[in-house]
Amino acid sequence: MDEIQVELLSEELEEIQIKSDCEEAAEEIHIKSDNDEVDDDYSDITLRLLDLSDIDDFMVWITDEKVNKFISWEPYTSKEEALNYIVDFVIPHPWYRAICLKDRPIGTVSVTKNYGNDSCRAEIGYFLGSKYWGKGIMTRVVKMVASTIFVEWPHLERLEALVDVNNPASQRVLEKAGFQREGVLRKYYIHKGKPIDMVMFSLLSTDSPVNYLIYS
Repeated sequence: MDEIQVELLSEELEEIQIKSDCEEAAEEIHIKSDNDEVDDDYSDITLRLLDLSDIDDFMVWITDEKVNKFISWEPYTSKEEALNYIVDFVIPHPWYRAICLKDRPIGTVSVTKNYGNDSCRAEIGYFLGSKYWGKGIMTRVVKMVASTIFVEWPHLERLEALVDVNNPASQRVLEKAGFQREGVLRKYYIHKGKPIDMVMFSLLSTDSPVNYLIYS
């Protein structure tokens, strides 16, 4: 092997090593990013249908004072009321899921569709037991829903969310999930007898976060 061939081979090996180092660095960044998103102890998050056998877990967060601060209805105080809610509203709902940690429900997420000329958009809503706030769980769940709903409902162009202006934590969840803040709707909603301002967020089927989630 002459001197020129040796030099070319050396350069090729150096390029391969650089490429390998870059790939390892990129992989490490990706892993760290994933780990930063959800605490390790709370990474086993799945979505499934909520059923009557989940009533005891359901009662834990439906009677949670911190959660009740932002829900639109009066909290249920008995299992019978909660069971009726699951039978009458949850089970017939077109897209209502339990947020499960190791298959045990800790909250719920739903997507409510519109009809007629408004069928191109739907609204996401969610709540989570306060014990699990600040763990990155809800951001992950919203991303999971966004990556699924546009596939399951191919006619859907827009997924939107309305959030109480005094609920910055929920607003951060949506922003981290790639939703765009569109503005404040003043005195838009009557919450427990008082008109409140709501912040409108949206995610379109053509937005890059959606494409990344679906095809990554």
